[in-house]
Amino acid sequence: MSAETLLDIFVPPEGMVGYSAALVAMTGAEDFLEDAMQRFTGLRARQRAELGNVLVYLMLDGHSSPSRQEVFPPGRIPGLYEFQPRKVEPGSLLHAKVALLAFASNRTSAPIHLRLAVLTANFTYTSARQQLELVWIVDLPPDGSAPIEDRADIAAAGAFFETLLARRFHRDEQSLPLKKRNVTGRLDVLLAKASSLAPANRKPRFIHSLDRSLYDQIRERFRSVIKAPRNLLLCGSGFYEEPFTEARKPSVLGKLEDLGKFTRNVQRVVLVEPGDAGAVATWAKGRNTDGWKVVRPFDALDQNRRLHAKFVYAGHLRDGHVSNGCLYLGSGNLSRRGLLTHGGMAEGNVETGVIFAVNERLDGDAIKRRLFWSDEAEAVGDEEWAIGQVGDAPDAQFILEAPPILSATIETAPSRCLHLLWRGDFSGEFRVRISWTGRDWFDVKQGDEVPLQDDECPAALQVSDESDCGWVVPVVDAAGRIGWLPPRFETYSDALAALLDFPIRPVEAIDDGDQDEGEDDGTKGAATEAAIEPQKSYALHAAAELIEEVAALQAALPASMLDDWIDHLDRMFRASFPEPLIATWRTHRLDVFAHLRQPELRSPYLTDKQRLRYFEVLDGAARAWGMR
Repeated sequence: MSAETLLDIFVPPEGMVGYSAALVAMTGAEDFLEDAMQRFTGLRARQRAELGNVLVYLMLDGHSSPSRQEVFPPGRIPGLYEFQPRKVEPGSLLHAKVALLAFASNRTSAPIHLRLAVLTANFTYTSARQQLELVWIVDLPPDGSAPIEDRADIAAAGAFFETLLARRFHRDEQSLPLKKRNVTGRLDVLLAKASSLAPANRKPRFIHSLDRSLYDQIRERFRSVIKAPRNLLLCGSGFYEEPFTEARKPSVLGKLEDLGKFTRNVQRVVLVEPGDAGAVATWAKGRNTDGWKVVRPFDALDQNRRLHAKFVYAGHLRDGHVSNGCLYLGSGNLSRRGLLTHGGMAEGNVETGVIFAVNERLDGDAIKRRLFWSDEAEAVGDEEWAIGQVGDAPDAQFILEAPPILSATIETAPSRCLHLLWRGDFSGEFRVRISWTGRDWFDVKQGDEVPLQDDECPAALQVSDESDCGWVVPVVDAAGRIGWLPPRFETYSDALAALLDFPIRPVEAIDDGDQDEGEDDGTKGAATEAAIEPQKSYALHAAAELIEEVAALQAALPASMLDDWIDHLDRMFRASFPEPLIATWRTHRLDVFAHLRQPELRSPYLTDKQRLRYFEVLDGAARAWGMR
């Protein structure tokens, strides 16, 4: 698997866009996740920030590390929300690697296409570029043609996400009614859609170790699939178990011999990175490997990538080809922690995987590419064997502390205030303070409603407790946007172009020369002066152009896009249009919003509810611009 292969997981099917996704891994890196977000949404970071929607939900292991001292704060990767971890046993590790994604026909409609990806890789470029990894993907198309096995897998994955969230993460909006869950709303839709697919009496290929070890499930499935003896057992893992005091067969390899029926002359092969071999190192150096062939993995691309994939393949080997196989791949290493523990144990791992029949016949090249095994692999010298890292145990680090306040919402009735959503298990014994841009720190208590001035619209809160721990948490505004600040434009032409950019241009349609937020080529000041002429004639022309262009666009939109169009209007009319031009419109009473209310200029497809919302947007913008 290459970097492109790992990123391809996030690419929508032809003619679709990303609706929402839930991701679980031990680790995730900002650069990889940003690129994945671009693939999934087709939008750059600035474009996603202007939408104000959470599209991707991330669950990572909660242990801190030198490179991880906090969850991703709101806005770090626009459109992505990382859940705050709960306190669990320090020795329990979230090591699962899985993604569940939903796609829609456009940005305004409900999801119709689901995808499940079970991986051996974390969401990092280290996994994508420097390691040998495996991924298994199943897609559920919208035409109802999906096999029953695929539906069972996606339903099982959805149930896994639900249980994992409840046990290991804080979910602040769970107490709110569904229509008020703006942060997790798209996740709720995704998991409900997955749950609705569950068939009766069909065991999924997807497995996890929340309550039961992977090994027990792998053995059960292999024995049900393998009816006739096989003569090949091929195993690979990024790490193996901790070494014994004496040289002897690793216990997990002994258990793998009992997975299914094998011939007397079965060939057992284990692929090992000699520098991180754990218990295999002392065993292999002792030269008594009890019929196992211990070899280094083969990189078919000759890129010196390190084996990180975890898999077990049982099949029939003949004349350099394998067939009639059964395969496990997943996050669980071939170690005691990876295969023999579960999430309910104090020292147990949460893992995921998939087990399926491999009916196709693989030749030598396919074996090299897919299973990383070849007779051409170099032998390992005794001096190369090293115990190295074990790899699937938590670092001796504390679990990240979750903030006492997880998010906040801006309420407008009966008066403007900030409603704080507190962590469910917060005792209220400690002092909590909050602040935001333009407001100094002040104390808050559970049950407090924080009054807001008319001009205060915080996008994020800073939260602190008496131990001086600090966090940044998202704020949902009155329109349901998360962590949203009005976009800023230097010229009227820029503001109009952004307003008319609907449906929003995908990232691949943006020229390389287009600048992202914060970039400045030194010409904006001159452009602003040239574009904003104070003369009435220019103001009249600009107002007429704005009315004409908006009316033409919304008249051409299909009914399915109107909800999103009205939200887009609300965002853009609250944006930073040039104040000198707005002042000229006010002076000469050029109320563009009054004109846009007229029946001949608004969409002919508006429902009664949409029409009321459309009028609210226009009236709110008129008040904000001082025209009413």
